[in-house]
Amino acid sequence: MIELTLEQVATLADIDAKGFVERVRQDLINEEPRLVDAAFLWTRLWRALNVARGIGIRDDAHLVEFLRLEAYSPGFYEKPAMRAWIKRSGHSGNSGHSADERFHDFLCVLRWRIEHPEFVGGLTYGDDIGAVAGERRRGVWAGFVERWKGFIGWRGNGGGG
Repeated sequence: MIELTLEQVATLADIDAKGFVERVRQDLINEEPRLVDAAFLWTRLWRALNVARGIGIRDDAHLVEFLRLEAYSPGFYEKPAMRAWIKRSGHSGNSGHSADERFHDFLCVLRWRIEHPEFVGGLTYGDDIGAVAGERRRGVWAGFVERWKGFIGWRGNGGGG
């Protein structure tokens, strides 16, 4: 049986992590070809993976979503609201939830807010939010909603991802 040193194991883990980032990057570019021109996309995704792991996100599906958010919203994890959410503890008497659980909850809240903008601060500047399927969206969420729906797998009319 081959025995590896700790350094060799760390090197193999690093190679695996870089392959993971590259696969996510390729998937993103295949889904959204404009991302091929995104400045330093691979570097940003690599940094985001290290941040996600550093805060305790371990589930591959959550890591992919974390990287997808980074691709469309660079540095999202540095925003005060995100930092507060991901670091918040559980309810009193509870030992708290894992970073994976908190990030999953964050994604659920984000999706809900995108789907229900009328409950998030009301209508912005009196704009119509385009609640009817297929209607043009305007306002603060306009571009982000379409990108979000794209990267969570929503196509055309219909369901969630």
